[in-house]
Amino acid sequence: MKKKLVKDNHKALETLANIGPKKALVVINNSPNKFLHVIRTLAKFALDGTIPLEKHHVKKLQRHKKIIRDVAKSRSGRRIKSAVNQKGGSFFKTVLNTLLPLIPMLL
Repeated sequence: MKKKLVKDNHKALETLANIGPKKALVVINNSPNKFLHVIRTLAKFALDGTIPLEKHHVKKLQRHKKIIRDVAKSRSGRRIKSAVNQKGGSFFKTVLNTLLPLIPMLL
């Protein structure tokens, strides 16, 4: 079920990864809770090993590990928005560009 949700929103995640940091924050602040749930699911997949990460992937994600954990354990969209706003839009560029090529391995 969760993998299908990520698959359905793959194109939106790619778009979010390729836009600038300020626009990414605007998109996140105005996005529905279902899309925030997809971002949370992606963070959970990265943490629990569902998405197999190699050593260089882990090194890229190292500086965002606290926010990935916060997003993964959050239950409400408001908490995800506040965590991402505090870190800035660079979170999406780094994290999504690292994880998106690995998603087809899930499906």
